[in-house]
Amino acid sequence: MVVSFFIEIITQGGETKRVPLQQGQLIVGRSSKSSAIVLDDARVSRVHLQISRDFDRGVIVTDLRSANGTTLDGNLLPPNQPTPWALGQVIGVGKTQLILKYGSIENSDKPEA
Repeated sequence: MVVSFFIEIITQGGETKRVPLQQGQLIVGRSSKSSAIVLDDARVSRVHLQISRDFDRGVIVTDLRSANGTTLDGNLLPPNQPTPWALGQVIGVGKTQLILKYGSIENSDKPEA
């Protein structure tokens, strides 16, 4: 079993998916041309949020001047201000939630046979 950082995404419809979080930067938004993580949510901007991960700074989130803003544990993030994102904290992007996690990305919620 491989463990690593991943983002758990809970959509407005209640669906959950997990995306590995590698070193470097990725964009979250509605545009499939500009975003590594594409969210089908009308309240999400085409280019909404940047997530960066590196050894020195950890995981950093930056709202990219989105139209409807981004929240971290319910608090509105200031636009263009890099903010640390800790394990278990919830990012609100439109009606979608992103949660930073560490562990096995495989779905452990399935009952064992």
